[in-house]
Amino acid sequence: MNREKIKVIIEWTIAFLLIFIVIKDSPYFSYYELSPEAAFERSERTYHYGPSEVLEKVDLDDVQIFLSKYKNWFSATLVNKHAGIFWGPGSGVGGMEIKDDQDITHSLGGTTINEDYMLKRYYGIVTNPEINKVELDVAEGYGWDEQVPAEDIVTLAYQLKDHRMFLFHWNEAEDNYLSIALRGLNSDGEVIYEEDLR
Repeated sequence: MNREKIKVIIEWTIAFLLIFIVIKDSPYFSYYELSPEAAFERSERTYHYGPSEVLEKVDLDDVQIFLSKYKNWFSATLVNKHAGIFWGPGSGVGGMEIKDDQDITHSLGGTTINEDYMLKRYYGIVTNPEINKVELDVAEGYGWDEQVPAEDIVTLAYQLKDHRMFLFHWNEAEDNYLSIALRGLNSDGEVIYEEDLR
């Protein structure tokens, strides 16, 4: 082999080695995943939580929410899309303990996705078998200390599935909702659980 060929082989070997080192240490390859499921699993491993049983996946384009259970805990974990193809861990990983002595265990979370998107989610799990529908009363543009007229209250409804979790979500940049009350209804539409959230 002549000297010129050896020089080219050495140059290309060094170039590939440098590319490998850059890719290996890149946050897109050490932190992000190519699927939302893999990002969800990574987020739980990073938090030393789980592995959870995924009960439902809610697809919101660049954000996915995993409703899941781990032992006596439940969570609504977010994963976010980055750079168009990668998925990375979001918030809500740690979960919340299910309170068996309460009909409904619930939580509220918010995450800024970008400057135009603040994802708010109200989620929980129902332990009372009589409840098959959950309602959340909200009102837009009111503060915690303000009286809300009945005509300004909007009721969001969620029909429970077999996994017994529920999720309400909205973009707070578009809908600045104040959560007012949470209700659990039976199959006849009777309220058997109600909680003031203010």
